[in-house]
Amino acid sequence: MNNFDEICSLKDRKKKKEKLEEYYKNDININYWLTNNSRNSIINFHNRIEYKKFNKYHRINGPAIDYGDESLNKYYYKGKLFENKEEWERKTLKDLRRIKIKKLKNINN
Repeated sequence: MNNFDEICSLKDRKKKKEKLEEYYKNDININYWLTNNSRNSIINFHNRIEYKKFNKYHRINGPAIDYGDESLNKYYYKGKLFENKEEWERKTLKDLRRIKIKKLKNINN
């Protein structure tokens, strides 16, 4: 288990948050998005891109953690990790259709 996994296994939420902030600032050298209150965040690392919505991993049109390698990519929807892409696609398809219908209605009005 690495340092990140150890921090994530902490039960005390306050201590976990503090340790994660410290980890990202000191070990990863990223801190601009830790206090980001924006709706969507896209974080570029040297080996991956992470997509978050309200600080939860989330992406409806691709992997939320994108390594550029299908075998490594992680698919999340509203913070929930899906074991495989097909399962994630089934879950997101309904919302994707709803979003497209809403956009079409707005265009026609």
